[in-house]
Amino acid sequence: MKRCRQDLSPQQADQVHDLVASSLARAGFTLVTPEHLDHLGEDMLGITVNITAPGAGPVPAAVLTAKLHDLHQALGVGEDTLCFGGLTLDCRRRLVFMDGEQMSFTPREFQLLSYLAHHPDSVIPRTQLLGSVWELSYGGDIRTVDTHVKCLRRKLGPYARHIATVRKIGYRFDSAI
Repeated sequence: MKRCRQDLSPQQADQVHDLVASSLARAGFTLVTPEHLDHLGEDMLGITVNITAPGAGPVPAAVLTAKLHDLHQALGVGEDTLCFGGLTLDCRRRLVFMDGEQMSFTPREFQLLSYLAHHPDSVIPRTQLLGSVWELSYGGDIRTVDTHVKCLRRKLGPYARHIATVRKIGYRFDSAI
């Protein structure tokens, strides 16, 4: 059986490009212009990803950078289980337990909670949460973070106090509460 080559439309190429970039964003990478690779700090990693769609032509390369520390955190290097009193996050199995009882969270809620908990006592700006938890191609309002935090707090019940609002900036996960 012979496969014929079909070129992607510019829109399809952009969709493939964004899909690859958003997948890598979940691991801590940020999409940048090629010029950014010339000015990386010592704690940064830069990659160019060449993308080929089966049966189609090449897609423009994706140029991404990441801080090494953020990559270690995002890729699960470190703690598989995070415990904060009666609140436990099993990051490997993507489960949340409150006082030993398994709770139900959406994938996005778990990603948000996990990201905050992996950066305890640090102020995380909304833009950083969008870039790390949401896809790069997300074009909505930055306040969607607030809506998701509100839902997350509702589900956390008495453990909602771990997520503190830092006015006009973002959120902080208080580990000592």
